[in-house]
Amino acid sequence: MTSQETNTTPVIDLSISRARIDEIDAQIIELFERRMHIAADVAAYKRATGKPVLDKAREAAKIDKATELASDEFKKFIPPLFSMMMEMSRAYQHSLLDDGSEGVVPAAIDEAAELPAAAHVAVQGVEGAYQHIACRELFDDPDIVFVPTFDAVADAVEEGRVEYGILPLENSTAGTVDRVYDLLYKRGLYIARAITLRINHDLLAKPGVEESDIVEVFSHEQALRQCTDFIAQMPNEVTSTACRNTAMAASSVANSERRDVAAISSTACAELYGLNVLQHAIQDEADNFTRFICVAKKPQLVGVPERSSLLLITPHEAGALFRVLSRIAALGVNMLKLESRPIPGSEFEFMFYVDIECTPNDAAFDEVIAQIEPLCDSLAYLGSYAEVSA
Repeated sequence: MTSQETNTTPVIDLSISRARIDEIDAQIIELFERRMHIAADVAAYKRATGKPVLDKAREAAKIDKATELASDEFKKFIPPLFSMMMEMSRAYQHSLLDDGSEGVVPAAIDEAAELPAAAHVAVQGVEGAYQHIACRELFDDPDIVFVPTFDAVADAVEEGRVEYGILPLENSTAGTVDRVYDLLYKRGLYIARAITLRINHDLLAKPGVEESDIVEVFSHEQALRQCTDFIAQMPNEVTSTACRNTAMAASSVANSERRDVAAISSTACAELYGLNVLQHAIQDEADNFTRFICVAKKPQLVGVPERSSLLLITPHEAGALFRVLSRIAALGVNMLKLESRPIPGSEFEFMFYVDIECTPNDAAFDEVIAQIEPLCDSLAYLGSYAEVSA
């Protein structure tokens, strides 16, 4: 007897099964809407009594009870199903109780056609640094104030001594500059514009110095990481010394009495500080780009913003990030970036940087904020902006 002869389960035509599913789905939608209407009554009660939307004990008990009611074959599917339904219920209740994105996104956001040509701008480093180059690309005639650190840029913007600050956010090879994200979050600064520069690192030294003479190389820590392979292949065993930026590294070499040091910096800095270029484009990756941001004290929409940046912290539990990302996807919003980093002072807990392709001018933006905020322990808006290349 063949296996086909022993299989007595009838084969149901696919169109019949699909029709049955359609019928059941219609019933599910009707029941779901009835459930959500009752959730609105629950929201009204919670508004009147001051009770929070989230009741973890109630939700846990509800999931356990629902799982008990299911047959053994389908018990494992009940917890995620009911968790999603209760998350949607909470999102709906929040939409009724809260004012959209208010509290996360400031109600008043300035709009401007362009960045002001002659703005006061804080730039970390000295003349010739890549931040300086980025600033000159963003502003026609900026009044530049050079400061020693990223924190000093944030200080100048936060205290109102300048209108804008220029900071590096991420590099295509070395990754994100976490310190800058921390400053945005802690200081309450906002991104107004971003610019991506192609970075070509050169090896610079005093006139007459050869590559075989060099035993120490100065540069910014990111640039040193971007040139790791080149440094390892230099004739001597070379020590890498980090500076605040590549222009300061070039300045240090130019002002040093030593003739066994070099800087990893730009051709512009070689001309500026009277150094020779020993090697051009020594970065390990040919396509080396750094993204710089222009930050302001208040949020503003300059030109036609294309993306919004968020920083979020989810509960430390299974599926927490997935719930946020699935909600963004369900709303049809494209996610341009997702990156994690440890939360300072915590044990294996993470915060997430998320860029989404919508802005406060889009109807989808308020819906994204309204739906993901209840799923997060913390949600911060870092600005909406356009990005240009130079």
